[in-house]
Amino acid sequence: MSRFVLDDQLDLEEIVPRLVGWISFVRLQDLRPGEHILDVRVTEILLTLKQPTFLTIDHGFWHLKWCHRKHCVIQFDLADNEQSELPGQLRRLLQLPEFQTRKARMGKVARVQSNRVTSWEAREKKTLDLP
Repeated sequence: MSRFVLDDQLDLEEIVPRLVGWISFVRLQDLRPGEHILDVRVTEILLTLKQPTFLTIDHGFWHLKWCHRKHCVIQFDLADNEQSELPGQLRRLLQLPEFQTRKARMGKVARVQSNRVTSWEAREKKTLDLP
């Protein structure tokens, strides 16, 4: 089963109610209870899962260095007070063939903005319009 991993920076009260019953997800902190997880450890944790997709609003994850063939990182270009838009943007993103399946997502780092997505894959940068 494809699993989405929610960054600890995300507001669960805003996001979770709109994801329940639609996707399978876990909070990053729940994968390592009681630990303070630094960004540099995220890849290590993601690699313990089968083809996870990491969801975050942390701009530090919009970088080629986070590309790995065994996971996907999706950074939403949202401010803290705009997080309620994340589930809708995620639904639109997952309509694109390049992101529709976990197999298609693997190896990508994507930045989602209101009307487009820019992604890195194998050192190639692409920009797509969101539906």
